Amino acid sequence: MSSIPVVVFGAGGLGREVMRTVLLTLASNEEYHALGYVDDGVAVGTIRNGFPVLGGYDYLENFDGDIALVFGIGNSDTKAGLYHKFKDNRNISFPNVIHPGASVDEYASLGRGVVIGLGCSISVDVVIGNCVFMNSCTLVGHDSKIGDFTSIMSLAAISGNVTIGERCLIGVQSAIKQGLSVGDAAVVGMGSVVLRNVPAGATVLGNPARRIR
Repeated sequence: MSSIPVVVFGAGGLGREVMRTVLLTLASNEEYHALGYVDDGVAVGTIRNGFPVLGGYDYLENFDGDIALVFGIGNSDTKAGLYHKFKDNRNISFPNVIHPGASVDEYASLGRGVVIGLGCSISVDVVIGNCVFMNSCTLVGHDSKIGDFTSIMSLAAISGNVTIGERCLIGVQSAIKQGLSVGDAAVVGMGSVVLRNVPAGATVLGNPARRIR
């Protein structure tokens, strides 16, 4: 049986980081092999860290055979749109990509297409939705829930029993107090310390974090 090709959607810096994790995980066994990048904004044939840009959105639509798609983009709305376009395509799978240097408790629950970077720590009974991205050294405490398509950047610290909605962005070095909720499509700015619930669609920034326009 031939191995399944893996493509990373996004050939920017984040996508190249994700490709390195793909090589350490999926492509390190015989079930998968890394094929390249898909990116509508980069010329076909461009080489990024040894792998070519294969095409854009149309490349996936027209691919003949099984293919594994990994998101290397942080924009939650873009991830959501692409996932809903392709989720019912039987030829396209969304494998989880977990860096070997990450710690994910055996009682954590992961959806499809989750990417977890180097040094992350996911505690007991955490529930992670589809296509969540966690950059390096993210910490998630016990019983927390992370909604679909949310992106969490490096060094974020999410305490226990926190609920984060869908399509959120949690910035670098931010911290969220235990038991709080962050509503759908909210943004927690870089370095923010969240001590109160964050409404859906709000952007908060600062220490303590306050809503901004």
